Amino acid sequence: MANSEFYFSSPIGILRVELADAGLRSCYFVEQEEVEILHHPIEIQQIKGYLQSYFDTGILQNYRIDPSVGTSFQQKVWSALTEIPTGSTATYAEIAKRIDIPKGAQAVGTANGQNPILLFHPCHRVIGSSGKLVGYSGGLWRKEWLLAKEGATLF
Repeated sequence: MANSEFYFSSPIGILRVELADAGLRSCYFVEQEEVEILHHPIEIQQIKGYLQSYFDTGILQNYRIDPSVGTSFQQKVWSALTEIPTGSTATYAEIAKRIDIPKGAQAVGTANGQNPILLFHPCHRVIGSSGKLVGYSGGLWRKEWLLAKEGATLF
């Protein structure tokens, strides 16, 4: 079956979601909707339900990710992101230590910035070592909103 592309209107903008038979391939913010391609109607409704629940409660259920997305290193970093509890944050250095690359904060930052599946790989929970919000492809204002929605305490 072919990939599906659909849109979800959230309180902080439009999300474009790409779904393949193997799972999610991407989820990111866009300025406007384009033509949708809907080949996975049941899964699409499930993901939309998960996203609606997230924006209502701040808690997002996991969904299977297409295993072909990203390099093995990126997948390792993105997997570590899913281990940051809702309402918590971690630094790039902390993630590097968790994946046994204690001096790999910069590499973790690069992989984090290349995350194609926002929210499901919660890269918004990663902050700078100073405790400040840094880098988010959806915009720092969205990162701040997401963390506040999840109940994170920011410095």
